[in-house]
Amino acid sequence: MTGKQFSLIMALALSISLFGGMATTIRAGDTEIPLLHGIKEVFVEVEDLDFKLEREGLTTDHLRTDAVNKLKMAGIKVQSEKESMTTPGSPHLHIMVKVLGTATGNYAAHIRVELREAVSLVRHPGMEVFTSTWTTGKFGVTHSLSDVRRQEQELIDKFVNEYLAANPKQ
Repeated sequence: MTGKQFSLIMALALSISLFGGMATTIRAGDTEIPLLHGIKEVFVEVEDLDFKLEREGLTTDHLRTDAVNKLKMAGIKVQSEKESMTTPGSPHLHIMVKVLGTATGNYAAHIRVELREAVSLVRHPGMEVFTSTWTTGKFGVTHSLSDVRRQEQELIDKFVNEYLAANPKQ
């Protein structure tokens, strides 16, 4: 492993330890409200992967299709990008997968799944900003890109489970 690769792996590990996740509920007086409560539908956005990964079989399309299928199977409506722009808050599930091959043939992977949406700033009530309101992630070393894909699916499962807990069927 080169010094540059080691530095990147250490930076990824540090970012996970500092920004590994967020609370799943907020307090409003004496009541706890799940952060995902009231989300009706989401758009799924996957950051572009490095072209080398695409050539090796881990594709942006695979990751997006995996996420969309899991959401739909759970009964969560998935929007097109155009539909999401007309939905209050424009919630979208943002998936980021960064993978670095090592000299030993393994892969160092950082995977994040975030719900991003428009929120209003308290200090400027009329101003909205786009931010992450729910996030989870993983960092690790694996021997295969199929394992990276499986881990992304586990994070989508975590979102689905928390979404369903926050939005029980009536």
